[in-house]
Amino acid sequence: MADDFLRDVLEKHIAEGSDNTIWWDEERIPLHTIDQRVTDVMSLKGRKAVVTGGAGINLGQAIVNRLAGLGADVAIVDQEPEKAAALQVSWGRRPGPSAEELAKTVADRWGVEAVGIYGDALDPTGIRAILAEANERLGRIDILVNSAVATYVGELATVTPEQIDSAIAGTLAAPIHSCRAVLDYMIPQRYGRIVNIGSEASRTALPDLGLYGTLKAGVAEFNRHLGKEVAKYGVFVNGVNAGSMWGPNRELLPDTWQTLYDHGRTAIQRYQLPEEVANMVAFLASDAASSIVGTTVDVGGGMSL
Repeated sequence: MADDFLRDVLEKHIAEGSDNTIWWDEERIPLHTIDQRVTDVMSLKGRKAVVTGGAGINLGQAIVNRLAGLGADVAIVDQEPEKAAALQVSWGRRPGPSAEELAKTVADRWGVEAVGIYGDALDPTGIRAILAEANERLGRIDILVNSAVATYVGELATVTPEQIDSAIAGTLAAPIHSCRAVLDYMIPQRYGRIVNIGSEASRTALPDLGLYGTLKAGVAEFNRHLGKEVAKYGVFVNGVNAGSMWGPNRELLPDTWQTLYDHGRTAIQRYQLPEEVANMVAFLASDAASSIVGTTVDVGGGMSL
C-alpha cells in the first residue's frame, strides 16, 4: 500500500489539513489533451506494442494493422511458421503469412518498425521469453494485446477432463500469465496499456461455446481486478468482447445452423469485420482512453442484447 496514491493523499490531508490542489495535479491529469483533436490523442506514434496471435488471418492481423496505422511500432507474436501453418490446415483454413513476413508488409505499409517473434504465448515460460525479446528489439513495451487463444468448442456434456484443463490453460490462464509478465516492464516505467481479447460468448449462451464463454467471463473479471490494482502505476487494463466475425480467409462462412444462429443473434444482423473489433482495441490502447480502467467493452454488434 506504500505506493497507493489515495492513501498518500488521505494521510497528507490528515497530517497537514485539506489541500485540494492535489486532485488537479498536471502530472497526473492529461490537461494537455483538452485542446487537442481526438485523432491527435489517439496517436500511437512512438509507442511500442506487442500483439500475441498477431499473425492470425482474422483478428490478429487486423489489430496489428490498426496499431501500426496509428503510428505504433509492433512486435508480431506467433508460433513457428511450420507449426502455425499445420494448425491452420487442421482447422480447414488457408495458412497465412509468417510473423516475419507480416512484419515486413506492415513496416512497408505504415512506415513503422515491425518485428516478428516466434514462441508459445500460451505458455508461462514462453511468454516471458517473448516479452524479453520484444523489449530488447523495440526498446520498451507500452502496449500488450493478448489475442492468442486455445480453447474447446463443443457441448459441456461431452467435454473431457483433459479438454477442460487445456481450455483453461489456453483461454484463461494464458492472458493472466502474460499480464503478470508484462507488469515487470510497465510498472517501472509508470506507463502501460493492456487489452485482453474476450468474447460475447461470455455474456450470452451460444451453441458449443459454453466452456469458452465461461472462461472468457473469467478474463473479463480478471480485467476488473488487475485494472483496479495497477492503474495507480499508470498501467490501464481493459478488454474487448468480439462477436461473430467474418471467416478467417475473408470468405463467407457456410450456412450451417450454428453460423446462422450466431450472426442472427446480433442487433446489426450481419457478421463483423475483424477491423471493427480492432478499432476498439486501438482506442483502448491510446491515450484517448485515459480514464477507462478495468472495463470489457462489448463489440459484437449487439449479440448479447
